[in-house]
Amino acid sequence: MAEKPKRTTLVVLGVIAILVIVVAAAFMLLRPSAPAAPPTATVIRFAGWSAGETEMKNYQKLIEEFQKANPGIIVKYEVITQMFSENILASYAAGAAPDIFYLDSAWAPVFIERGAVYPIGDKLPKEFIDQFYPFLLEPFKGRDGKLYGIPKDWSVLSLFYNKKLFAQAGVPEPTEAWTWEDLFNAAQRIHQRTGKPGLVIHAELNRWLPYLLSNGAPSPSFYSAADAAYFDNPAVRNSLTRFIEMFQRGRKEGWIVTPADINAGWSGEAFGKQLAAMTIEGSWLIPYLSDQFPDFKYGSDWDIALLPKGSAGRATMAYTVALGVNPKTENLDAVLKFLQYVQGIEGQRLIVVQMGHTLPSIKALATDPGLWPSHRKELDMVGKYDKVQVFFYGAKTGELEGAIAQVLGAAVKGEIAASDAVSLMKDKVKQSFGG
Repeated sequence: MAEKPKRTTLVVLGVIAILVIVVAAAFMLLRPSAPAAPPTATVIRFAGWSAGETEMKNYQKLIEEFQKANPGIIVKYEVITQMFSENILASYAAGAAPDIFYLDSAWAPVFIERGAVYPIGDKLPKEFIDQFYPFLLEPFKGRDGKLYGIPKDWSVLSLFYNKKLFAQAGVPEPTEAWTWEDLFNAAQRIHQRTGKPGLVIHAELNRWLPYLLSNGAPSPSFYSAADAAYFDNPAVRNSLTRFIEMFQRGRKEGWIVTPADINAGWSGEAFGKQLAAMTIEGSWLIPYLSDQFPDFKYGSDWDIALLPKGSAGRATMAYTVALGVNPKTENLDAVLKFLQYVQGIEGQRLIVVQMGHTLPSIKALATDPGLWPSHRKELDMVGKYDKVQVFFYGAKTGELEGAIAQVLGAAVKGEIAASDAVSLMKDKVKQSFGG
């Protein structure tokens, strides 16, 4: 008899459970249908390098604005801090390449030849392409005549100088009449009177080319081992030898240094920290100084000037970067929409003009009223150069730049003689082409 109450209880509980299920089912059938879940957003991966925290912050803002206007697209921003182009190429082999990425003019031929970048000129409207400076498009054209990249912005090398250190040393500020000898003499006097180096500069061919070109050297063009003869040209050999010997002497005396000599990561950091009176840098330095050293003011504390003249005129370097598209991307429409936003009028007006990132690659923006005064000054100065060399020496520009920088780095430290350094640079070109 003791078991009967338990069995009764179980039966009752079972009936209750069934009733709960029935009621719940009825409720689900009778209530209004829930709205359908939004479709899954398209995710694209965007990889870039960084000229510092400023660039990363600016691009993150740009991405946020794009996503507001295009809620169905999510952009994952990935920053690669070292060996950018090499890492992107390696990511293809691993099946992990981003959808869209920075494509430097120096590396564009390598990506094109390896089929690692999509010919976006086939997909973009002609009126969109026609907005850009033609000379900035050239590095991104393949031998097949197709266009593989559109410049997102550009920069030029200028002479940045610290007005207060010049005043402290009693040295007149740079003028359009300045020669390279004037620059070196000013650097020495500033060091003698302030104790700080007069010039900080990277030991890289692209930073030294204005000196070579302004003293009669032709533009470098390397497409085969035979082109190593460039370094046999008397104007090239003599200019490089003079610059290396000047650097070696100046480094011993303390008036010319590399960033590492004064514990700086790059010359822009050294200049911003006021560790040196002058540097030769690109337009990217301007927003970096504004963001990282806000108390170091353009116009009152620092300014920019033309690079000096040589025996054959005046020259500078132009740098540009496109956005390359992965030919295997599964989201080409979304990628092209992002590309046209970043590189079009709207995107460039935001990041290049308003944020002062670099110089606009769209011709019409050169007169935009929002352009920073420092950038406007740089654009005005461009017309005063006899030669503007785009950072592009041929199919292996990026590889050769790195190899030659190793030689120059050893040369300025006095580890190898200037004449030997020039011969070694010639060898680097030969080796690059299997010669």
